[in-house]
Amino acid sequence: MSRSGNIVNFPDRSPVEEEAARWVVRLDEGVSAAERAEFEAWRQASPQNSAAFARLKEHWGGLDELATLAKTPSAQPLWLRPAVWAGGGLAAAVLAFAVIAGAAWLPRSAGSAVEVAEQPGLGVYRTKLGDQEKITLADGSTVTLNTASRIEARINDQERTVRLLEGEAFFEVAHDAARPFRVYAGDGVTVAIGTAFSVRLNKDAIEVVVSEGKVSFSRVADKVEPVAYVAAGETATFSDSVVIEPADEAKVDRKLSWTEGKLVFSGDPLSSVVADISRYTDIHFDYASQEVADTRIGGVFPVGAVDDMLDSIEANFPVRAVRIDETHVLFTSR
Repeated sequence: MSRSGNIVNFPDRSPVEEEAARWVVRLDEGVSAAERAEFEAWRQASPQNSAAFARLKEHWGGLDELATLAKTPSAQPLWLRPAVWAGGGLAAAVLAFAVIAGAAWLPRSAGSAVEVAEQPGLGVYRTKLGDQEKITLADGSTVTLNTASRIEARINDQERTVRLLEGEAFFEVAHDAARPFRVYAGDGVTVAIGTAFSVRLNKDAIEVVVSEGKVSFSRVADKVEPVAYVAAGETATFSDSVVIEPADEAKVDRKLSWTEGKLVFSGDPLSSVVADISRYTDIHFDYASQEVADTRIGGVFPVGAVDDMLDSIEANFPVRAVRIDETHVLFTSR
């Protein structure tokens, strides 16, 4: 893989590999009987066709898409997502990121996320480090718990209340105007009727991302009108102040990509990428210099596959991940 300015160029590919990559993507998306027959005719036309398809299909491993970029802080983000049937796009990504394979979608935990259900309408749910779980509540709403997260949900005829005690959760709320859906996190409460949004509880702030509908945010102690409204296509950070920012569809998708079992980055500093990776592992990461920590990283990585992520970062960006021991990695330049 070569670099030109701020763009990562994919390696040259043979026509057979190019066609094989297209078929990997098309079949993963779903094809008609006629298209299936067309594929079989192509595959059986030569041993090279069959071998190229088998090799790339094995590497594809189930990821929906793989892409990468590198950029400087002053450059505009460049997300390599051309049309599927173009010469690049997902087909190129199959070839470029063959190192990442076998990604699994939710749920990732070995067992149920239910920890306690002491009485009707009350449940406490949690995930361990590196796990994720999707839960359906009594009202039909769903909650996707991210790694190392914990909620208490109280759903009955009078109320729909969830307390986010640790971590992060994505809520897809069943519509019920008579019972607003309240999520308490830290000293704030987010209220929705029928919408989709995430809440992340950090040490000093609460982060909200709204993908559908609209939510309100209030301080629990104030018991006054909401201090802010956050609509679809917006992100918000609540700490000592309230910061609401517009977010296009691509940014919202990146923020919520963990709900589909992957992490998506678009020219983010290595330190920011590693901060997200660290949420899924007990490995400790250090940097040889601030320059290394500031290295811009982009790509799509399966959640929890830390070794694959490190191998991919090493292969595609000017850094090395030195394994000091089983729980310590040092990033250096190369």
